[in-house]
Amino acid sequence: MTNSNFKILVIDTDENFLSEINVALKAEGFIVITSTRSREAIQFALDELPQLVLLDLLMPELDGIDISLEIRNKPELINTLIVFHTERNEDYSQIAAFNAGADDYIIKPTKMRVLISRLKALLKRHPTNLEKIIKNDSIGLIIDRERYLIFKDGNEIILPRKEFELLSLLSAAPRKVFTRNEISQSIWGCDFIAKNRTIDVHILKIREKLGGKYIKTIKGVGYSLGG
Repeated sequence: MTNSNFKILVIDTDENFLSEINVALKAEGFIVITSTRSREAIQFALDELPQLVLLDLLMPELDGIDISLEIRNKPELINTLIVFHTERNEDYSQIAAFNAGADDYIIKPTKMRVLISRLKALLKRHPTNLEKIIKNDSIGLIIDRERYLIFKDGNEIILPRKEFELLSLLSAAPRKVFTRNEISQSIWGCDFIAKNRTIDVHILKIREKLGGKYIKTIKGVGYSLGG
């Protein structure tokens, strides 16, 4: 998928920023939708089905966390990437954003060319740019990235988005040891997650549904998928 096929919804109360990023993204070939209002933005997301949403944490009506949760609860927006772009740099704000479904967290101010480079890099992880089906016959696993479906020995397994993406990452290269930093960058777009228990909690939940023997822990390094 080329830039001209990607839609980006930008949600911010700063109209000067919206004007600037609108011009910059369109120059890169993206389709751009902007909004200064939370509920209007959620409706735009449902109407336009953007591939990526860039939003501020500090919004009237609903804040960025609430907007992200609303988007994550809409089945038709399951493939939409969410990026927070905000002045709030506290650890708890970042943790709250990632827990609400964020794919990246960018702290203002950011140079426009750097911001757009981050968005373009993130869009490379969008399901339309990834291998659609991953099969691991040795453990009976099939992952359909386009439809967010997982089958283990013919039985469907339901995983939340981040758990799905983490299992997809490990499955794409069986037996490869993914470091915590690699996982953090690939799934969350930052190094921040590698330093807390978020990855471990997600791995634990995947093991509960998939079976404990398939994902191996390499102490002090990271994780790999057997088979």
